[in-house]
This record gives sequence, C-alpha cells and structure tokens, in this order.
Amino acid sequence: MTINPSFIFSLITTIVTLGSVFIAIGVFKGRIQHNTETNKAQNEQMKTLATKDELAAAIKRSDEMLEIMIKRTEEDRAKGQGQWREFHDLISKHAERISVLENQQTTLMKSLDEIKLDIKSGFRDLQNRIEKIKETT
Repeated sequence: MTINPSFIFSLITTIVTLGSVFIAIGVFKGRIQHNTETNKAQNEQMKTLATKDELAAAIKRSDEMLEIMIKRTEEDRAKGQGQWREFHDLISKHAERISVLENQQTTLMKSLDEIKLDIKSGFRDLQNRIEKIKETT
C-alpha cells in the first residue's frame, strides 16, 4: 500500500486546522467564562449601589442637615455673643465696685491717719498739762 504524499499533507493540514479551531474555541470559551464571572461580580456590586431615588433622597437629607447645622451655628453664635456681653458687663460692674472700694479704703486710711495724729497730739497736750500741773504743785 502506497500512501500518497499529498494525502498525508492534506491529512496533516486538516489536523492542524482542526487543532487550531479547537484551540480557538477553547480560548473563546475561556474568555466567555471569564466575562461571565466578571459580569456576576459586577452585578453583585451593583446591588450594593444606590438608585437615583435613593441618591436624591440622600442629597435632600444632606441639604436639610446642612440647613439645621447653619441654623444651630447661628443660634450658638448669638448665644455666645450674649454670654460675652453679659460677662463683659459683669467685669465692668466689678471694676466699678473695686474702684469705689479703693476710694473708700483710701479715704478710710486718711481718716485713720488723721485720728492717729489727733490722738498723738491729744496725748502730748495731756502730758504737757500734767507736767504743768506737777510744776505748779
């Protein structure tokens, strides 16, 4: 039996072609499986994402919270300014009271010094009179 070389060549070409087709089908099938897995993973991720309505509600709530925070900040600022004014007024009143007390203390010290001088001069006069009485007796 003689084998025709063109038959062998045709057979090898057919086998190589079929092998290439099977390899291409395998690669294509692998890509399809990989893309399917990627799509499943993306679908799972998309389930955790918010919808447009949920985002709109979140933005609306955020705006409401911002308005509340702005209002609260203004209230706190007004309250803080009121407390500062009250504190300033108290300091001013205490400063006035301390000034009055300093003046009264100064006046009192002057009065005590005068009383002290009057008492000293009164004792001197009394001693002088006692000495005069002793001299006359």
